[in-house]
Amino acid sequence: MSITLDDEEGVIKGAHYYLYKRRSLEDLETEILKLLEERETLPLSAIWRKLNCHLWEVSAALRHLKKKGLVEESDATLDDYHDD
Repeated sequence: MSITLDDEEGVIKGAHYYLYKRRSLEDLETEILKLLEERETLPLSAIWRKLNCHLWEVSAALRHLKKKGLVEESDATLDDYHDD
């Protein structure tokens, strides 16, 4: 059974089936660190596109890695959005 919400314009909204999956924080942290080993810097959107998970899960993993002192945040540049 799918849960949907109606907004005032009458558009039906519901979660995509793949968003019901959840990933462990430790798994995401490991994958993020691997991505950052390959590329020195990546914007949040680029990390999220490479991982199959919710955006909030990536944010939580990055926040946790930042608290551990394993990553740091800086302003993105145009070069950060290009694949080598």
